Amino acid sequence: KKRLRPAWDVKGRLEDLEEFTEALKAQVRSAKDEASVAKSQLYEKETVLVRVAETTEVLQQDLSARQREMDDYLNSISELKRLLQREKDDRQADREDHERRERSTKSQLDTVSIKLTVKEEECERLKGTITRVTAEKESVEAQLVELTATHQNLQKEKQALETELASQKQTGRELAANVEELEHKRREHEALRRKLHNTIQELKGNIRVFCRLRPFLGDTERSDAENHGLFVFPENCDGKQLDVFQGGREKVAGGKAQGKTINFAFDKVFGQASRQGEVFDEISQLVQSALDGYNTCIFTYGQTGSGKTYTMEGPGMAYLGHEDVDPEQRGMIPRAVEQIFATMKDLEGQGWTYTMEAFFLEIYNEKLRDLLKNKKKSAASTPSQKQKAKGKDNAASSDEKHEIKHDGKGNTTVTNLTVVPVEAPYQVYDILKKAAHNRATAKTNKNHRSSRSHSVFQLRLSGTNKITGKTIAGVLNLIDLAGSERLDQSGVTGDRLTETKNINKSLSCLSDVIYSLASRNRGAHIPYRNSKLTYLLQNSLGGNSKTLMFVNISPLGRDLNETLGSLRFASQVNACDIGTAKRNIK
Repeated sequence: KKRLRPAWDVKGRLEDLEEFTEALKAQVRSAKDEASVAKSQLYEKETVLVRVAETTEVLQQDLSARQREMDDYLNSISELKRLLQREKDDRQADREDHERRERSTKSQLDTVSIKLTVKEEECERLKGTITRVTAEKESVEAQLVELTATHQNLQKEKQALETELASQKQTGRELAANVEELEHKRREHEALRRKLHNTIQELKGNIRVFCRLRPFLGDTERSDAENHGLFVFPENCDGKQLDVFQGGREKVAGGKAQGKTINFAFDKVFGQASRQGEVFDEISQLVQSALDGYNTCIFTYGQTGSGKTYTMEGPGMAYLGHEDVDPEQRGMIPRAVEQIFATMKDLEGQGWTYTMEAFFLEIYNEKLRDLLKNKKKSAASTPSQKQKAKGKDNAASSDEKHEIKHDGKGNTTVTNLTVVPVEAPYQVYDILKKAAHNRATAKTNKNHRSSRSHSVFQLRLSGTNKITGKTIAGVLNLIDLAGSERLDQSGVTGDRLTETKNINKSLSCLSDVIYSLASRNRGAHIPYRNSKLTYLLQNSLGGNSKTLMFVNISPLGRDLNETLGSLRFASQVNACDIGTAKRNIK
């Protein structure tokens, strides 16, 4: 430190002051420089501070995001810890399961080891088998060489046979063509034969009779020895004769059976294998006659259960196309209707137009009943009430009287009947269905569904030819007679007994008429009026009509007496001369 000058040393003090001023100036300059530097540094610091503030804000935001991420990480860690724990538990369970499976595998391994031992033993046996098979193989190879040579020889023979077969096929085709031509000629000749036969029968004026033997129904009838050997169809009789064996089965000396053979001859005999179409082919010309302007009549006769209704209608509405029934089993009525409509269509080209109408009646207990009349419905609920109501309905329907009338031209009409116009086959099928529903049937010991009346289906045809102006009128009668019954076998009582008596009575009256006609005594009285049935059939049996009767017979041994009675009656019918039918044409 500089010593302070005395007060009197002004110059010195002045020099000191100047030195001090210079020093201060230097300090000021230094301070300014430091201030400038400090200011510059301050600016820089402020700039840095701003950047720091911004960075701090960014860092703060980042810190918040990091905090959230840390929270998420913590949550994830917690979840991972939980999953890890569960995984550890699963691993523990897997380890325990693995240990169980390992124990099971060891057990199986032990079992397999045992099996392996068995297989090894079996392998040793197979080795022995292989050795044996190898030896056999060498033998087979030797045989194969032999067979190869044989095969080559057979190939040569095969080629020769193929050549011969081709030649035979050509010959076969030529023979088939010849057979087809001959078959066509056979059918033409058969149609001509049938037509000529019909012409001959018409000229004779006889009632034609066809016989039909029904097949066995079920294994019980087929297996019964008593039912076999009763009927024989001689091969040299053109299907027109039936031989019936009558008598016991006991053997006598010489090995021959007791009894006798009775021969019956008819216009056609159909065996058990005959089909509905085959039967209809034989009557088709007669059905055609109705369109030609003739009165025609086809009726069935035979004991109950002999197949009459099946022949005329078929089994249970077969004509309605029921999918459970073979359509080939359609009966004579639906086939006749179909033929008539088909022929009518063919005749349209020749100028013919036809109108048709039909009725259906039954003769029940000697009363005529309209089978097409709508019956009133009954409100009865119990079976007994329904039976009573049905009886009332039948009685009500029979209150309306129906009379049979014959004119001098050989035509027969019945009054007060429901007559239905027919324009298509299905309408006739509806008629048949309704009539089958209304017709009287019942169960007896001889037949599960026995017809208790005679039914008559009549189809009237009127034709006009617009070219020639001719008109014709034809009638087709299709009649299903109730079956004859023996009272001691049918087991009927009450109403069924009354029905059976009336059926047998009317059939007996029919027999009387046939016997009278067969006697050929033109002056003799013919008892047509003894029953409604014979009076209704008067013109068909002894008037202006082409008539054919089916006699249906049972194949059963227990029915043989009834069968013989039916066949004898049919022979009498076949002998009846009713004269030649006249055509109704103008």
